[in-house]
Amino acid sequence: MVVIVAAIMSVAACEKAVDEESDVVSSSSSSKTTKDGKLNVTFRVAEFRQVPYESMKRNDTRSVVDITECCTHLNFVVYKDGKKIDSRTQTNGNADFGETTMSLRAGDYQLLVLAHNSVGGSPTLTDPEKIQFTNQLGYSDTFYYYGNLSVDNDQLTHEIRLTRASARLCFIVTDDIPENITYFYFTFTGGSGVLNAVTGTGGNVNSKQEKKAKVEGLASPITMNLYTFLHEEEGLLNIKVDALNSKGEVVVSRSFEKVPVSRNKITEYKGSFFEKNHTLNFTADTDWADTLRISF
Repeated sequence: MVVIVAAIMSVAACEKAVDEESDVVSSSSSSKTTKDGKLNVTFRVAEFRQVPYESMKRNDTRSVVDITECCTHLNFVVYKDGKKIDSRTQTNGNADFGETTMSLRAGDYQLLVLAHNSVGGSPTLTDPEKIQFTNQLGYSDTFYYYGNLSVDNDQLTHEIRLTRASARLCFIVTDDIPENITYFYFTFTGGSGVLNAVTGTGGNVNSKQEKKAKVEGLASPITMNLYTFLHEEEGLLNIKVDALNSKGEVVVSRSFEKVPVSRNKITEYKGSFFEKNHTLNFTADTDWADTLRISF
């Protein structure tokens, strides 16, 4: 049975049942049945529990933002008894971005909605407990909803509230970038590239995640963002950072151990990268944006 929730958007000519504790609004409307007896069920992204990190950076305290500010890709997936039976993929260029309709037979299902900014395609969605992103797709700010879905004539429109699943590390280099440096290459462990949407945490995989960031021609300070899913609300990352030249040769390499990160929070790791001597100073920031700032 879909759990019913209050949300911000209204549906014309519909009556809504409301439950403040949940993440879906279920709306009744006139039955729309297909020729083979299926029901047309509409899913609409109504709200994000957290605003985008960039809005947080601007001290923007809006609780509601336009969907295109939060993500470039959406996945709607319906499962039954653990098996994926239907899905829709959208990009922010679609006119109906944020809303889709599926034809389903009356019955009980599970619904996954995933919002992210990965490039090059969608993660593996066969199993909601093993949603796998890859280094090739890229890791990004990721929001999700997962819950039970009951399909019948009384509930044909469902407005969904998404929750952030990711943690973000901002790696900020404050000193000048030498002319022979073309990109930074990050490898890091401690998090996961797999999301378990049932629990909202990283899957049972201790991934070795990677990121390549081009810095040639950029002026300092330079910010490079790393995203991961944590096995708990908080975690520690071990990070190796290589600065490479155009031939792919390592010019400077540094390792950073036990960097603290938290889901739905920014850890800001900031300092001079190319100087030989550097120190780590941990300070917590209690601003609305929940940024933990660390100097190196």
